[in-house]
Amino acid sequence: MHLAIVSPFPPNITGIGQYGYHVSAALAASGAFSHITVLSGGSPRALPGALRVEAGWSPESSLAGWEIARHIRELQPDLVWFNLGASVFGRSPLANLSGFLSLGLVRRMGIPTVVTLHELVELADLPALKAPGGPFARHGARLLTSLGLQADVVCLTMQRYIDWLAVHRPTVLSRHIPIGAYNAPELLPAGPSPELLFFTTLAPFKGLEVLLDAFQMLQPRHPGLRLTIAGTEHARFPGYAGLLRNQYQGLNGVRWLGQVAEEAVRGLFLDAQLVVLPYNASTGSSSILYQAATWGRPVVASDLPETCAITAESGLDVSFFERGNAADLAKVLEAGLASPEARRKQVEQNFAAMQRSLPQDTCRTYLQAFNLALETCRSSKRIHLLPESM
Repeated sequence: MHLAIVSPFPPNITGIGQYGYHVSAALAASGAFSHITVLSGGSPRALPGALRVEAGWSPESSLAGWEIARHIRELQPDLVWFNLGASVFGRSPLANLSGFLSLGLVRRMGIPTVVTLHELVELADLPALKAPGGPFARHGARLLTSLGLQADVVCLTMQRYIDWLAVHRPTVLSRHIPIGAYNAPELLPAGPSPELLFFTTLAPFKGLEVLLDAFQMLQPRHPGLRLTIAGTEHARFPGYAGLLRNQYQGLNGVRWLGQVAEEAVRGLFLDAQLVVLPYNASTGSSSILYQAATWGRPVVASDLPETCAITAESGLDVSFFERGNAADLAKVLEAGLASPEARRKQVEQNFAAMQRSLPQDTCRTYLQAFNLALETCRSSKRIHLLPESM
């Protein structure tokens, strides 16, 4: 069986691209497919096993949807999985609306389609996210949601999205697939020195200024404390990281790493004592929260409804602070730094929770969703699933 995947993909590390990379690798390792073609916005290259990456669309292109549909028509796969977020096709609303159009175009070809939507942007706090479009942003968000729901099966990473669909789009065939662990969970040894990790795409709504201000408050009492800032700039905010670096250039103990290669991600968490998610707004689930739990690192996060929902759904333990309040963040960070016992208890609970969301579990759930799409489209093909291990 030939699976086509439409997803951003490394070497550029973004949350959705990293997710696509790990799920694609798990699908390839499952042996369910003779070959897998990944259509990304990057350059073509071959990877070990059944995976091959091709340039599926041009970033920022207003024709992205038609480019993807043309590639799919040429490939004639048995099944297509779309791994999408609201800005994966570029910084302009037109490019992203075009990219999302590919869902309907491919479905009309009669090819079974499954989409993972990492956000229902219609439900997001658009002003806090600095969404483009001004007074028309809300209309664009509704249109993006409608386009994203055109697949035969819609997978969502948060149960609260599933619940919303049940009320507002009851005809949509949906499945809840938490982000889960990218790797087999591993309790990394404690770092030798106090270090905070901020690892995500850099954008104003990620709350990095709040963290930098809190770090500045902590320094007089913790002169050896370090802060590592890792991740690429968000497509909609070019130059933002440079502006912040200039603004806080006199602040000692801060490392700006920029883009991090996939093979170096484990090392980021190995060095960290606390992982910080100071977001002012969110578009959905957080892969960094799951990665921190996977590697055995405690988390401090702002009290966003999305983050609170994820922790409740997944059985994770997080130390929360009041969103946007640097003094409260400094207080919570100081309490975490001062209590190895509290950090250990959080790590143990989160590590146990991740045992229920292993990579093979995520892979199996996707294979079940793929079979559902094949059945919905009356395809004669099915993916053979081995019995679950006891």
